[in-house]
Amino acid sequence: MLQNSKKKICIIVDCLSGGGAEKQAANFSKSLYKEGFEVSIISLKDQITYDYKGTLYNLGENESSIKISKQFQKFFAFKKAYETCNADMYIDFRTRSRFVLEYLLHKFIFEAEKMIMIVHSYHIQWHIPKGKLFKKIYNELHAVVGVSEAIEEKLGIEYDFENLLHIPNYIIETETETTSETTEDYIIAVGRLQNDIKQFDRLIETYKASNLAEKNIKLFICGDGEDKESLEKLISTLQLEVDVKLLGFVENVAEYIRNAKFLVLSSKVEGFPMVLLEALQQKTPVIAFDCKSGPSEIIQHKINGLLVEDQNFAELKDAMLLLIENSALYANCKQNTVSSILKFTEKPVIQQWIQLINI
Repeated sequence: MLQNSKKKICIIVDCLSGGGAEKQAANFSKSLYKEGFEVSIISLKDQITYDYKGTLYNLGENESSIKISKQFQKFFAFKKAYETCNADMYIDFRTRSRFVLEYLLHKFIFEAEKMIMIVHSYHIQWHIPKGKLFKKIYNELHAVVGVSEAIEEKLGIEYDFENLLHIPNYIIETETETTSETTEDYIIAVGRLQNDIKQFDRLIETYKASNLAEKNIKLFICGDGEDKESLEKLISTLQLEVDVKLLGFVENVAEYIRNAKFLVLSSKVEGFPMVLLEALQQKTPVIAFDCKSGPSEIIQHKINGLLVEDQNFAELKDAMLLLIENSALYANCKQNTVSSILKFTEKPVIQQWIQLINI
């Protein structure tokens, strides 16, 4: 604790709202604070809904409505916040695909030996601008961290970083259980309403084909996003208004997950999906595609859930029915939920971070 309390850590985020990476950053701030670090957070956007610890520099407040002016304003505000933090280590959770912006940040603001860049998606180009220049830049950083083994492997193949390692996402303890807000039987999916990644449109079609509605089991989808209107139209077209509910962003998502029969993840690609850990923590079995990357590192097939052939929606439909109809399998998966994710809890993972920070 005494060693940690001497260190200042700054977490850099796009925002603290909406997604798994953002929630992980917020939880990370609380974990570091609890371990005795002095924590600060630089957020580029004025979107703050997750609970956090530390000093917040919200660069999205009072920003100009003129695009070019806003970009200059935010760059210099970022520089000022970075210098004011005067951190021993800066840990960057952002998406980082814009070549010019990232070059300017590394050229005029970032100190390479103090920077840790996290890669959250198997689409690594979202986190590292293309080109040989950034291979050189990233190799000079304190570390590049992939949140899954698959991401670490891909980074190793494509970039051959010498400072590369893997530290998974983790879950923190949740509050005491509360009373359920619904007596309905339902399955649940959680995430941004972004069909090209999360594929909620195809999940709804798969739900329709499964006939779960005829068994009086509904589908709840938690999250907001640009595809909300198109999903509403699809629900109407399929005449599922009674059976499929778009709940939007909900504060008590853990309670909805806890009371679901199981959680479904139908993504085309992932990083290390927090929602799977959160479901298993709530003793809720999970079903997911064996997509790139993450689910296969969390799900033990027929032990804590079902792992489905990647993008095989017919098999996904069968898996959804199986977990409803096979009570013995369901009970076994439910029994193993919490014990299956002990290595992804706060204590062991945060120790990996402390070791990296203190190197």
